[in-house]
Amino acid sequence: MTERFLTRWSRLKSEGEADPAPAPPEVAAPIAAAPVLAPGADAEAALPTLADVAALNADSDYSAFVARGVDSTVRRLALKKLFADPHFNLVDGLDIYMGDYNKADPIPDAMLAALNCARDFIVKAVDATEPEPAPAPSEQGPA
Repeated sequence: MTERFLTRWSRLKSEGEADPAPAPPEVAAPIAAAPVLAPGADAEAALPTLADVAALNADSDYSAFVARGVDSTVRRLALKKLFADPHFNLVDGLDIYMGDYNKADPIPDAMLAALNCARDFIVKAVDATEPEPAPAPSEQGPA
């Protein structure tokens, strides 16, 4: 006889709870590893300083400045110098928020006249700006 869906689901769920918890996944090594030191070298001497930041240019290797143990001021200044390069300051043109929306940009009259939905509006606006002609004197004379 076939087992009903909920009965099977309940059985499989209870069997699954009896299994031990899975082992935690292994932690990946950090991207920026500490700089490799020569034997006998002092760890403090190998870390970059503000003088090293001043010598950086666009072709420099910045990996030593993001290594573990580097002073946060040195790291921040090095990254600031890296991203000041014009290569990273290109505007992609897809940024919808870069326009100045404080300036009014009305639709030109020629374009507005070409819109079918605005024709009645234009006719009413033109009629409102034109002075109404004075009523013609009646031909019957004064009453």
